[in-house]
Amino acid sequence: MPALRRYWYPVAFSRSLEPGPLHRRVLGVDIVLWRSSGTRAHAAVDQCPHRDAKLSKGWVQDERLVCPYHGWEFGCDGRLARVPQLDDDAPLPPKGRLASILCTERYGWIWVCLDDEPVGGLPEIPEWGADGWRVVPEYEWLFDCSAAHLVENNIDPAHIAFVHRESFGAGVDPRVNVPDAERTGFGLRFRSVIEVASRPGESGGTVRISTSDLWGPFCGVFRIEYPDGLVHIMVKACTPELDGHTRLLQQVVRNDAEADRPSADILAFDDKVEGEDQDILDGLPPDYPLAPTAQVHTRVDRPALELRRYYADIISGAWTPEPVA
Repeated sequence: MPALRRYWYPVAFSRSLEPGPLHRRVLGVDIVLWRSSGTRAHAAVDQCPHRDAKLSKGWVQDERLVCPYHGWEFGCDGRLARVPQLDDDAPLPPKGRLASILCTERYGWIWVCLDDEPVGGLPEIPEWGADGWRVVPEYEWLFDCSAAHLVENNIDPAHIAFVHRESFGAGVDPRVNVPDAERTGFGLRFRSVIEVASRPGESGGTVRISTSDLWGPFCGVFRIEYPDGLVHIMVKACTPELDGHTRLLQQVVRNDAEADRPSADILAFDDKVEGEDQDILDGLPPDYPLAPTAQVHTRVDRPALELRRYYADIISGAWTPEPVA
C-alpha cells in the first residue's frame, strides 16, 4: 500500500550492523544495510544493478559495499565506484548505481523509509537517556501474522487471562476494564488500568496503569506505571516484512536500577510473554480485516475497532500525522 511506504520503520538493532552488510525486508522490499567507517548506517534495495545479486551477501571494504558476484564496488551514496574487470581509468556505466533508501539511527535501532518524503517522524521518548532512567535492549522476534494483528494484540487486555495464563495473566479476572482510545497528532493513544499476576522477576499481583501511544501505523510506546512508583516503558516496533510476516523489535526503559531488577529477569520475562503471543498469532490470516462487520465484536473490543478506523484513514489518505520537530 503506497500510504504505508511514507512512514519510518525500525529494521534492526544498531548493534547488529558491525559493519554489515545485513539483509532486511520492509513491505515486500528487500533491503541491504551497511556502515561506513563503523559509524553511519546506509540502506539500499538489496539488488546489484549488474546481475541482480543480493548485496547483503557481500562485504564492506574501504568504505564501499562490494557485490559478492562480480566484485562491483559501491560508495555510500550508492554510486558505482569500481568495476574490478575494468582498468582503473576506464569509464564506469552511468546506470550502475544503487536504489538508495532513506536511513537513520535512533533509540538503538536502524530506521528506514521507502518514500523520499516521510511523514510523521520518529516517536518521542523523553525518558530515553535521561537521568534516573536506564535502557534494557531486548530482542527481535519474527511473527507469522500481519503487523496490524500484532499491534492489536498489544492494545487488547481481554486476551491476558488466557494467552498469558502461565505468566502475568495467571488467575487474572477476564472481565477487564475497557481502555479509552483517542486520536492524536502522531497516531492513537490508549489508556487502561489492568490487574496482573506479576511483573518481570517478581511474583504477586499488582495493577498496571498504562498509557499506550501508537506512532504511525505500527510503532508503539507503552508506558506502564505501578502503584509503588516503578515505570516500565516498552518500545515495540511491529515492522511489516511481507503480508502475514512481521519483525518485532523491542526495548525497555525503566526508572529503577540494575540492582533493583536485573536486566536478565526482564529479558527472560518478556521473551516468555512474546512466545505466548506468538503461539496464538502465528498462522493468523495474512489480511487484517478493516471492515467492522468482518468479525464479531463486543464492547471490550473498542480499541480494536478504533484501530481499524485509524488504519482505514491512513490507507485512504484521510489522515496523516502532524510533523515532528
